[in-house]
Amino acid sequence: MEKIKLKNRKIEFEIIRSSRKTISIIVNADQELVVRSPKRTSIKNIKNLLKEKENWILEKLAKMSKIKNPPKDKEFIRGDTLFYLGRECKLIPITEANIESLEIELVEEKLIIRFPVKFEDNKEKRKIEIRQKLIGWYRSQARIKINELINIHKKYLDVEPNKIVIKKQKKRWGSCSSKKNLNFNWKIIMAPLKVIEYLVVHELVHLIHPNHSKDFWQTVAKIIPDYEKKKEWLRINGRLLTI
Repeated sequence: MEKIKLKNRKIEFEIIRSSRKTISIIVNADQELVVRSPKRTSIKNIKNLLKEKENWILEKLAKMSKIKNPPKDKEFIRGDTLFYLGRECKLIPITEANIESLEIELVEEKLIIRFPVKFEDNKEKRKIEIRQKLIGWYRSQARIKINELINIHKKYLDVEPNKIVIKKQKKRWGSCSSKKNLNFNWKIIMAPLKVIEYLVVHELVHLIHPNHSKDFWQTVAKIIPDYEKKKEWLRINGRLLTI
């Protein structure tokens, strides 16, 4: 790692060299400064460029510092919590003698997880089974809620998506394909309802405007006037929405 001083602040940065022709400066969600550069670019030239871009870099670091870190891996024991529709729900695991498979029930702000006796003494297997069952439950809840919101807003926008897909996406909350298929990350069901609504409207508007043009954002704003707040909520809290 290299170091540079930007406005009295010492910052470490990583250089990744390749056959590229230009220099790229990246500040990622972990507040790491990364420079991608051509193989023969000198350290001096890289540091000179970082000095030129110091205001942008410091602003970006400040912005990224607001992003909340992902939670620790869950053990799925009493006291653990998970988000659902923006609310933090307590996990209540219960051993049941008369069931053969895991069952999940949401009661007020409690996620009750009933598991058969056969999992009681095998903590690792129980953890794996609970996680898989929870993901399935969240996906089904996401499908219900997202379809409800699509049916509401597609009428106003006069659009008709081809297919709605709820799936795992590493870096995206939603997407719209050229075939008019709308894809949603199942984890979005953990976010507040208004944030989910923003995401649904965002993807529906892509059926009219395929890019993020001025017209696109104006159309989004007609339905979600404070959409920027919803975008910011996802940017800051998105890493918390996980199992």
